[in-house]
Amino acid sequence: MAVNNLADVQVMWKPDNRYGKTMKNFKKLIEEKYNVKLEGYWDFHKWSIIHIPELWTEMWDFAGVICSKKFEKVVDLSLPLENSPEWFQGAKINIAENLLKYRDDHIAMILTGEDKEAETLTYAQLYKEAELYAAAFRKLGLKKGDVVVCQMSNRKEAVIAMIAVLSIGAVWAAAVPMLGSTVIPLYFLSFSV
Repeated sequence: MAVNNLADVQVMWKPDNRYGKTMKNFKKLIEEKYNVKLEGYWDFHKWSIIHIPELWTEMWDFAGVICSKKFEKVVDLSLPLENSPEWFQGAKINIAENLLKYRDDHIAMILTGEDKEAETLTYAQLYKEAELYAAAFRKLGLKKGDVVVCQMSNRKEAVIAMIAVLSIGAVWAAAVPMLGSTVIPLYFLSFSV
């Protein structure tokens, strides 16, 4: 469906003013910093795709990304985006440090599946579990720069193991089984520390 046809689609639900506080704050920051007036979602969308480096610089700061070295360039727009150019060139971050920066009782993960009841995991619980996994991995000799490959379905244990591995500075590689048995591509998550 083309963007210009969306006006004809019946609205199923429209959020009231209680929703979207964070997005409204981010939009206000953009409007003030770049001296623009964004009337609604489509104005913001248009601005975001015209100002890709500015948007993602502001998003980085707004999200409070923790890094040991900030990026030198967001993305090289002389390369087509479909060619997957490098984003946040020169940045050094540990994704686990960012995922574990909260340690409160807000919900970090909602876990559910066809064969089980929904379960929640708070940021405090996620931190504690990742800490235990990391200690076990270190006891087994895992260190910065090592590579861990995991073939497991998307489940709590895989997410916690990934965070623990990344927190050590090791590389996490997942061979995702639900993509099929004939070709199982490897997806690598690698972050500099």
